[in-house]
Amino acid sequence: MIEYALPKSGGTARATILGMADMVDVLALQETTRATLPADKKMFVLPQPTSYFQKLLSCESGMMIGIRSSEGLLIGQMALMGPMRLSEAIAKNLITSNEVSFHHAGLNDSVIIFKSMATHPAFRGNNLGANLVGFALDLPFTRVADHVFAQVSVGNKRSWDVFAKNGFGIVAAAYDVNDDQPRFIFQKPAIDFDLSPEISADDVDAVEDFDAIVTLTQQEAMIGFYERGSTERLSFRESEDTSIIMPTLAKVEAAQ
Repeated sequence: MIEYALPKSGGTARATILGMADMVDVLALQETTRATLPADKKMFVLPQPTSYFQKLLSCESGMMIGIRSSEGLLIGQMALMGPMRLSEAIAKNLITSNEVSFHHAGLNDSVIIFKSMATHPAFRGNNLGANLVGFALDLPFTRVADHVFAQVSVGNKRSWDVFAKNGFGIVAAAYDVNDDQPRFIFQKPAIDFDLSPEISADDVDAVEDFDAIVTLTQQEAMIGFYERGSTERLSFRESEDTSIIMPTLAKVEAAQ
């Protein structure tokens, strides 16, 4: 377990791997988090059946991590799905429900997908998201993978900001076919991206320029990062170690 200070609430909290004994608390935190979100932000924390969490808590399809306050309350949690081949993750729509091109990973590469992050509304502002991601990235479970992926609603600035600051780059963008909401796909390789020194697209707004980002990341091997000194505007660079455009979901299914 790793202990963190809670700068806003005061006191401390600890990050840990969750198990089946934590099921009641996991379901309660999921419900509490969704219940406090306004209608236009419900997609930030998607509803999941109990069986979804059972498979994770029993380590059947991955694992779950959590953060508990010093009083024992579960105040943050996140699912880590995998490890699995990228082709399997695409076929199961674990990364995206859209046809997007994966330029920066091979179909046989091992991946972990971070999903279902939830933080207790009474403890927001305590860096729980950043602590969850940092804890997850340091786990041996995650470190053996070639890449880590996450999918985040573009409007959820607080969440995708956490991934951007932890070395993830925006490698794809799409309107989700299930709810027509814009989402970013973030990726973090085990070894950092080999980036071109030249910026290909500069001063990009995540929301206003979203359609352009979709086109850019589909057609070219671009990776989006924060511009230096900014946490609002993005710049896109090409990865120099990219030689092929990876297949879309349709092409993967056709090959199976």
